[in-house]
Amino acid sequence: MKFRVPLLAILAVVVVHVILMVANVYAMLPDIDNLLHFSGGFVMAMLAVAVHHDMTDKHDLKGHPLWYHFLFVIGFVMLIGVAWEFHEYVLDNTAVVWWGWPKNQLDLADTMLDFIMDAFGGAVAFFIFKNRL
Repeated sequence: MKFRVPLLAILAVVVVHVILMVANVYAMLPDIDNLLHFSGGFVMAMLAVAVHHDMTDKHDLKGHPLWYHFLFVIGFVMLIGVAWEFHEYVLDNTAVVWWGWPKNQLDLADTMLDFIMDAFGGAVAFFIFKNRL
């Protein structure tokens, strides 16, 4: 997989996220956050597959079992997911306080569900694109 497709998909998810934030859709439909985290995990897994494919072309990693590739992709997705949750935490303690924006992290259960949706989206993408590794 080339890098162009995952990068455009990531851009699309970010644009949708910004539109939903500006239109205050997250407040009206709080469950839409789950769909966005699933989508984010999916597109980050696409990027992970592209990175992994690029690495396997440069290094001989083709002989590894499927679980090795799965752990790489899911690990990549979860690293980005943790960084995103940290980003939300920083926003909640700066912009939310300063300008009265709506909170991003409602509680621990919301954060854990975000992680699960990230991982689920990543797993689905892995099994769709595993032949491109």
